[in-house]
Amino acid sequence: MDTVFEGDIRYRQYLSAQGTATTELPDWAKDPEWLTLCYRNMVLARALDNKAIALQRTGQLGTYASLLGSEAIDVPAGLLMRPEDVLIPYYRNHASQMLRGMPMEEVLLYWGGDERGNASAQQGQDFPNCVPIATQSMHACGVATAIKMR
Repeated sequence: MDTVFEGDIRYRQYLSAQGTATTELPDWAKDPEWLTLCYRNMVLARALDNKAIALQRTGQLGTYASLLGSEAIDVPAGLLMRPEDVLIPYYRNHASQMLRGMPMEEVLLYWGGDERGNASAQQGQDFPNCVPIATQSMHACGVATAIKMR
């Protein structure tokens, strides 16, 4: 049998499974204001998620993709984006959308089947939701190319 690939998959780990530091924490992880801002927004995103799941289970909301477990990525990404950046969300980026100005009620409008929730004035140059996985990759390449050409 021929070998077609050999390699290492490297990763960075700051905390053990028990929550103890495995190495020196980066400076941003030592800033209580930043961590508090992230935590507050993760709690807010989780509250929206819990409400949406309750609405979906009682038939008051259509299909809904929970963001459960992705808040720790979505919130910092949304907070770090600059106004001139472009968000090209997939179906679990509710927290980033809210942090970019999308009102919670418009997030719920979209998942309730009302397309007005996908065309918010607050979303600026950000793209609307994309439910099929990875289909927005080509949109992101096009936006990156346009920005580079400008």
